[in-house]
Amino acid sequence: MSKLGLIIQREYITRVRKKSFIIISLLAPLGIVLLLFLPALIEIFGGQTETSIAVVDHTDYYGKFLQTDKVASFSNLSSDIDESELRQMCNTNDFDAYMLIEGSPKYKDSVKIFSNSTLTIDLVNKIEDDLRDGLRERCLANYGEHSAQLDSLFNVVNGLHANVATINISEDGTDSESSAIMGFLVSFIVMFLIYTFVLVSGSMVMSSVMEEKSSRIIEVLVSSVRPFDLMMGKIIGVALTTLTQFAIWFIIGGAISIVASILAPTPDVTELANAAEQVDENMISKVFQLLSGINFIEILVMFVIFFIGGYLLYASFFACIGAAVENQSEGQQLMLPLTMLIIIALYIAIYAAKDPNGTISIVASMIPFTSPIVMMARIPFGVPMWQIVLSVIILIGSFVLSTWMASRIYRIGILMYGKKPSLKEMWKWFKQS
Repeated sequence: MSKLGLIIQREYITRVRKKSFIIISLLAPLGIVLLLFLPALIEIFGGQTETSIAVVDHTDYYGKFLQTDKVASFSNLSSDIDESELRQMCNTNDFDAYMLIEGSPKYKDSVKIFSNSTLTIDLVNKIEDDLRDGLRERCLANYGEHSAQLDSLFNVVNGLHANVATINISEDGTDSESSAIMGFLVSFIVMFLIYTFVLVSGSMVMSSVMEEKSSRIIEVLVSSVRPFDLMMGKIIGVALTTLTQFAIWFIIGGAISIVASILAPTPDVTELANAAEQVDENMISKVFQLLSGINFIEILVMFVIFFIGGYLLYASFFACIGAAVENQSEGQQLMLPLTMLIIIALYIAIYAAKDPNGTISIVASMIPFTSPIVMMARIPFGVPMWQIVLSVIILIGSFVLSTWMASRIYRIGILMYGKKPSLKEMWKWFKQS
């Protein structure tokens, strides 16, 4: 065990001292913040090109509903103008496009737009929305003096929505309000963290083994350390490195949030009052009430268990692959089946978040290769304890078995050079005592 501790210590310290680890750990949170605000920055500084459109309305009705804004400007021209003259205006850049309204927009080919370049989606949607207002007003006009009342009624009807409260009944008899949306968000975040951690850290384990094998350092190491200790040391060392990086990101993220809240300008009281009129005053309390219905302690404990179990299961096979091959291309080929298993688990987990008690969800949460991700997608919605216990037992048993199997291949593969081993040869390595 003392040698195993030394291997873990060496693997951990070597990685955290690398400049790449320090740079990524410090810059990644800033990159995430930039990505969050990038759409707003693009919207502010990028601007949007205004498209000038000449409108010829033969109906003398719908053209007035086209409203000029930052996306487009409309100029209503006489309906007597010749189309060739309109084309000439576009060619001389007097207008970017011209529109012909020859009938009701509800009929096909009644409204046509001609331009020298393809129009943007935002522009087309804006024109369709404006013309829809015209269709709506003309339809209401058929009801004469009752059109104003109908318009008001439609606004009320379009704003209606039904509210359904979902209540969870706990084993002790207490009730708590739950939310499918909150449960899905929590499960998605948790399962995505496990997916990312397992895939990235497993690849790091494989690359580390391949690096030492190609440099022949491994031959010196195995002269004084058991291959099993070496493999487990690498697996645990990489796991601790990744957890350290996550902790740094969490601390930096919290610090950025605190600084942002301090430096943010204090809004005017009048602005707050106006905003409060547009937002449901109970919305914030509603969100906290729904979050209180989620057992975060259970989710955190289960996250740690399945997080560690899933990583150890896959990392042992990634280490085995790294020991069996000599270059990155060969490793990628053998790594593909494991990657596919993780991706399949992610897809099933997304389905499980929608139907946590479905047959596929339950079965996949028991299979060790998919259970770390799928079970975490189900837990926020409430899972019977016997299913969780059974899934954990199967996962631990599978990890022990996979580690034993991988170590038998690892102890021979790390000393084999010269050719890419076949599955048959790897099976022979496993059977050798």
